[in-house]
Amino acid sequence: MRIVSELNSLVSEIDYIEKNLNVFSKNGNKEFIIHVSEDEIDCDEEEEEEEYCEICTAKKRFAYDEDSYLMINDKSKTKIKEDIQILETEILHETETFRSAMSRVENYREDRRQVERRLDLQYKRELAESLDTYLTSVQQQRTHQEKEADQRKAAKVKEKLEQETWNNNNGDQAAERSMTYMLKKLHELEAVNQWLKSRSCKDFSSFEKRIARIIRQICGTEDNVVASTNEILRIFRDPSCPLSISISAFAKKMVSACGNPFACSYVIVYITSQFPQAMDILLAEFHKACIYTTVPNHNIELAWDLDAYKRLDSIMRLYGALVQTDIRCNVHGIEHGWVWLARFLNRTKAHNRATATALNAFLQTAGFGLYQRYRSQFLKLLSVVREQFLAKLKEEKDVSSSGLQIIINDITAYLDDRMYIKEPRGRTMLTNLLSRGTNKHQ
Repeated sequence: MRIVSELNSLVSEIDYIEKNLNVFSKNGNKEFIIHVSEDEIDCDEEEEEEEYCEICTAKKRFAYDEDSYLMINDKSKTKIKEDIQILETEILHETETFRSAMSRVENYREDRRQVERRLDLQYKRELAESLDTYLTSVQQQRTHQEKEADQRKAAKVKEKLEQETWNNNNGDQAAERSMTYMLKKLHELEAVNQWLKSRSCKDFSSFEKRIARIIRQICGTEDNVVASTNEILRIFRDPSCPLSISISAFAKKMVSACGNPFACSYVIVYITSQFPQAMDILLAEFHKACIYTTVPNHNIELAWDLDAYKRLDSIMRLYGALVQTDIRCNVHGIEHGWVWLARFLNRTKAHNRATATALNAFLQTAGFGLYQRYRSQFLKLLSVVREQFLAKLKEEKDVSSSGLQIIINDITAYLDDRMYIKEPRGRTMLTNLLSRGTNKHQ
């Protein structure tokens, strides 16, 4: 504002000087009046002198004072220069003051930037330390939780293993007690039958032969199964033959039969649904004929020949067909097959042709039913068969010479081809197969 006022004052002084100059110009701008006569073309010296006198007279009227003008002009210029110098000095001072102020502002701004930078760095450092402390505590807490989870998991696994061991031991003991009880009943039944035969004058062998003939004639048709079941039930209900003799003959002949295992299993289930005591005798006969049925026993050393392996295969196929028979009245159903397979894999120590034959025959008839009931759990058992049982079989020295390789190939094909998802042939009873065949021939 001060500079503006100084400029306004300078402008006022300049206006004043211009006014003074205008005064002189107004006095000096009067027109010269020259009178020329048209009649007098030629002038003489007198007229020129008169004109000169008139001109001089006019100059005197103009009254131009050059000294005063120069003096005033010099004063004005001097004052203007002084004012300009003062103004320039003030402008320079103001400029320096402004520059100094701007410098102070920049310094202050830079100081503030540095302070803010230091504060920002300190804040970031504190934030990083806090975050690191938090993450460390979280990691420690998570590690502690994972450690506790691992400990709990290990404790659960240990408890589960102990429970499974206890259950297996108890299950094995219970199964052994049950089998001991069944064998005891079988011995008692044989003793009673021996006493009856010795005390009676009748010959009961005809009933035994009749039961054997019916069992040999069982085939995979619904009509045949129904007819065979009804004939055996009539023998069981015949008062001329004691029931104990009929049950004993039925159990022995059924176990030794080499017919259709699925058809025989249907007959067994229907008979035992009417006479439940026959199932205990039948299972006891299974155990006597084959050490691997009901309760697998691998500690018994037996001499095996080709016929023995064939009997083992036939008995295990019949037992597998029995446990998978999906009828409500089956008292020895699929759950017993599951227990048998799990116990067989857990307790098998000898991996030879006999154990391989037993497992292969059982899977061929019971595998489909076990898969339909247990699905993923059954697949886990099959993985145990592949990874452990077959691996140990392949380590045997006489794999090729003993015929074990053929059974290994059969089990491997059963697993690779997923034959357990396909219903085995003969499992579903055919209706009127013989009559359809007879009509075709006619």
